[in-house]
Amino acid sequence: MAFKYHDDWQSSKKTVLQRNAYMFDNELLSDVSFTCGQSSRIFHAHKYVLATSSAVFYAMFYGNLAQNKSLICIPDAEEDSFEEFLRFLYTDHCKITSAENAIQVMYLAKKYIISSLVEKCCKVLEVSIKPDNVFAVMAQAVQFDEKELEAKCWGVVSLHTQECINSEAFCNIASHTLNTLLKKETLAISEVELFKGVLRWTDSECARQGINIEEDKTARRRVLGDSVYEIRFLAMSQKDFAKHVSTTGILTDAESVSIFQKFNGLDVAGLKWEEHTKRQPPPIVSFSRFDLGNISRENWSYNGGSDALTLTVNKSVFFHGVRLFGDSRGSQYEVKFAIKDENITDTYTSAADNDGVYWYDVMLPKPVSLLPGEDVTIIATITGPESYKGINGKSSVKVDDIVEDFENYVSFTGILTDTEITCIPEKLDGLDVKNLKWKEHEKWRQYEVNFTVKDKDQNIKGCYTSEEDIDGVSGSTMSCYQNQVL
Repeated sequence: MAFKYHDDWQSSKKTVLQRNAYMFDNELLSDVSFTCGQSSRIFHAHKYVLATSSAVFYAMFYGNLAQNKSLICIPDAEEDSFEEFLRFLYTDHCKITSAENAIQVMYLAKKYIISSLVEKCCKVLEVSIKPDNVFAVMAQAVQFDEKELEAKCWGVVSLHTQECINSEAFCNIASHTLNTLLKKETLAISEVELFKGVLRWTDSECARQGINIEEDKTARRRVLGDSVYEIRFLAMSQKDFAKHVSTTGILTDAESVSIFQKFNGLDVAGLKWEEHTKRQPPPIVSFSRFDLGNISRENWSYNGGSDALTLTVNKSVFFHGVRLFGDSRGSQYEVKFAIKDENITDTYTSAADNDGVYWYDVMLPKPVSLLPGEDVTIIATITGPESYKGINGKSSVKVDDIVEDFENYVSFTGILTDTEITCIPEKLDGLDVKNLKWKEHEKWRQYEVNFTVKDKDQNIKGCYTSEEDIDGVSGSTMSCYQNQVL
């Protein structure tokens, strides 16, 4: 006889993940609680779950110096961030809504040595980096020694230097970060505009140190230190130097005179500023899957479906766009193009390049970051007349030290929408997905059966699949016909 318990919540939770999620911040069986920061909220937790996730928690609860407190305060945590930190320990998932939130959660993940959560936070930050927050993210990357994240930040700075310099976060960067910036060869900004940004930084640093720059005329130079020698004054025009630099106090009068002399072609002994070429933004590199000999003039038709391709790179890059085949009549094509969270729709006109091949370029308004080893699918839905096509596309292309691998997108059959393709893996991971039209089902199981009929010299052996009958009972069906067994 089966007993029915009034509070039987376990039966409705079919997986370990679902049961753990139920226990998250649940007072049931809780043996430790937390508060954080100035918040009065109490989080209920379970030592076993925390200790199996973190060596730090294990030492706190079960080590030689274990704490016996039932309520522990985490003073350096925000309530929202700590909630998502705990949620991850119970479910392997957390809701990170912003770069700021990701930074706070990553701090906790580093503190309690949860490497998988650190990795998740880094991925969120990598796609959240924008010119207005890049220096704030970079500061955390440096603090946490996340080299790849730091490199990604510098990539954004190289592409969007002017916007990054104009952000409030720029004025708060450390002096060593400023020095690294000034050493960069690839920056999308003029030298005089870069100098204006440096001047804003020095004034902010003076204010932080309580220095009045009106009273102390040498303060700017003193605060800037040796980074002044990384500024390419000789890459400016003489007019810009005279207007924006010479009266700021960044240079001594003697240094200004020497630079003016250099502008006018005089040799100046001991001048610490070398002649430099102007900084340039990073070059855009093109990858082609098809050699010229593999471009066919045979028609490729567009029937309203979508074409998709999965690509992978071996180092961090920014994806700017794609070149698609057109026709020789200069026709127009309407293209809906998607990569990651970027979607654009526009109309493009086919035109010939120098090799006589007809193309059109679909360029993103903002480049998308691609990580090493990350599978990224690009999807294009094209409406227009028949076009050229490529044959025997390469599976891998190398340009300089960048390798790009291509693979047909096997999941893109057209049977599922993009939203459904995204939602089903989330459901498989144990997440609640609203309005999903597919129900959870037990997997069919196979059983190996060795069946012998008593008193008969007959034996059947094989694999049988568990199925559900009309009464909802699962079992393996092994049909034995009379002429086979008896």
